[in-house]
Amino acid sequence: LYITVVIAVGIFNVTIFPIFGEIFFKTTIQQQQSPLALNAQDNTKDATSFKIEAEEDFGKDRVVQILHKAGVEVAADMVDKLPPYSSAVAQYGSEPIIIGLDGDICPNYRARVPLDQRWVGVAGMMNTGTHLLYFLLSKNCHIPRPIKSKWHRSSAFFQVEWGKHAPASWYKRHRSGMYDQLKIDVPVENILTVVTTKDPYHWMGSMCRKSYTTNWFHTKHNCPNLIKNGQPNPARVRYSAENITHHETLLGVWNDYYNGYVHAEFPKLLIRYEDLIFHQEHVVGQVCKCIGGTMSSDDFTPVKESAKGNQPAHVGGSDLVQSVMRYGDAKKRAEGFSDVDREYAEKAVDKDLVKMFGYKSESRIDEN
Repeated sequence: LYITVVIAVGIFNVTIFPIFGEIFFKTTIQQQQSPLALNAQDNTKDATSFKIEAEEDFGKDRVVQILHKAGVEVAADMVDKLPPYSSAVAQYGSEPIIIGLDGDICPNYRARVPLDQRWVGVAGMMNTGTHLLYFLLSKNCHIPRPIKSKWHRSSAFFQVEWGKHAPASWYKRHRSGMYDQLKIDVPVENILTVVTTKDPYHWMGSMCRKSYTTNWFHTKHNCPNLIKNGQPNPARVRYSAENITHHETLLGVWNDYYNGYVHAEFPKLLIRYEDLIFHQEHVVGQVCKCIGGTMSSDDFTPVKESAKGNQPAHVGGSDLVQSVMRYGDAKKRAEGFSDVDREYAEKAVDKDLVKMFGYKSESRIDEN
């Protein structure tokens, strides 16, 4: 598998090498409480207010403000197509959620790792905004490093050492070919893992549009097709020819992957893709503050085009306007789901995970 990776120092072709044999995942629900946190009082440069003071803040004007802030010109005919902000709030709440921010993870990391040796490593399942997070951090969060360093001022690596989309169980068990090609010799303990996720219903819709190396029986007109012949329709993720994980269904991929990261013992933050759409500056500022970085002195630089660029493997990626129109609209959340899909998903989705991430287990959301 060859991937073109854009980094501050240039463009590199990265080879991800196969490792291990097949890995079989079985979902286990552990009774472990992880903090849902957001530091309300901080000194991070952030012009975003999350208190909705007036009724009109739930309307389209707020969505238009988000797009204007990102440098998007919003024509009158576009406004008609935008969802009201209330539709996003109904799905995700009015405030962003960063799991792991409120606790010892950030202060312990800053105390343990010298400033010029701190990094963020991006992780997350396919179709959850890993590219977007990387580019937002690269453009806006800076760490001072020795002037001779080719990574001068950069704060993030494109992926964690064990692979951007790889499961948490690969931590310290695999080294991505990118790290070898770029001669990255940073200890894995010096890289703070930041994991992206997405509402499981929206995520399954994303996978129906672009499945990458995830395979399950489905068609364009029958997706996510969670039930086949009355039984759960199995899915597998092919990380390489020798590394294939097996799951009960496509929804099981999401359940298993994020249970693995939530319960992993190494330090990490988990953030929602949707907050990188509606609260870009605040979320990036909080992650930057966690590692002790400095936000750009100039205005915040948003990412309004598709962060995946025009790479053949990522054709069809959404820009900010498309993302707002899709993920801000509760009616599109389970678009294309059959009644059978909905019934199964509402029972099978991991209730602890969706509660932790501030999502909803129900497939239909009342926007009133």
